[in-house]
Amino acid sequence: MMKLRYFLITFLLLSVFMHLTVEWIVPFCETTSSYWYLANNRIVNSDAKVLVLGDSQIVTGVTPQLIAEIEGVTINEVLYLPKPSQQPEGILLESLDVLPKLPKLKKVYVNLSPLNTSKNSVTDANRQLYFSFGGFSFEVITHPLLRKAYFSNLTDLSWKLIIKVFPYFGLSSNINRLVYDPLAQIDVLRRQKEFVYIKESMEKNQGSWVWKSIGDDPTLDAKEVFPENSSQVLSGKRELSIHLWFDFLRLWKERGVNVVFLRIPFSPKMEKDILKTKANLVADDFFKTITADMRAKQDVIVFDFKSVFLEEYRYFGDLTHLNQKGRDAFAVILKKALFDYAHSSAQGM
Repeated sequence: MMKLRYFLITFLLLSVFMHLTVEWIVPFCETTSSYWYLANNRIVNSDAKVLVLGDSQIVTGVTPQLIAEIEGVTINEVLYLPKPSQQPEGILLESLDVLPKLPKLKKVYVNLSPLNTSKNSVTDANRQLYFSFGGFSFEVITHPLLRKAYFSNLTDLSWKLIIKVFPYFGLSSNINRLVYDPLAQIDVLRRQKEFVYIKESMEKNQGSWVWKSIGDDPTLDAKEVFPENSSQVLSGKRELSIHLWFDFLRLWKERGVNVVFLRIPFSPKMEKDILKTKANLVADDFFKTITADMRAKQDVIVFDFKSVFLEEYRYFGDLTHLNQKGRDAFAVILKKALFDYAHSSAQGM
């Protein structure tokens, strides 16, 4: 009996110690982990009329201020919840979590690309990020699609619970790289700076942040190589992703909330390779399906911008993310597209 009590007290103290000190370790982690950790501090404003979801392309490419200007609402009426490496399962889960808290919501913005319609490394990364930093809600257990995505067996569920009690386990891959990977060791100072900038963006701009920026404006070198046909992995269809996207749409349509899909551009070389490998086909077919019904066009809108920057290397910080110059240029294009859509819709009435 004494041994059992000793072990329980030890585990309790260990858990408390980890929860009190985990914030000291996260600044040494890679960018996406830091972002997910800090995103837990976001506050859901029940007065929000517009919700923004998606992955790091939204984080770096679309600001809450831009959405507020486009929609004619105040910045406090825009709830901005994208996360890097986000997938449709995370977007659906986020929707289910905030749904009861947003009685005034009218519109949802979200980005969709081959990265979240195919099975790829980002899919696996999202799962691990959820285990390490995501909240735990019963929807993940009770919703069949979310359960399939995150907890396909009891081992997955056990691992999530272990990390909730002992959060260091969620940082194990980051810690291992810091110990064994010389490149990660060299990158420590930059990671700490990025953590500070992400934290500041959470406090001032709900997490809107030019990807990898630490006060500068990173610019992609036009000579940087994108291996030929490397986007081939994005051409396959992940059936679960498509089912999740349809369930996401159904959820908001049932509540009379309009959904705006954005296809934000990747860098020129990546977009050209995607075109060559036909990796856009799954996303394009999905867009065609959801806009096929004329009645559906009133509550589901698709803006496809994949071809707008096919020669503009200076607008990108890396192969997948816009930089500040690209964000500014994209804002002009997005505002014009929405204005033209609203004008044409008004004429058609």
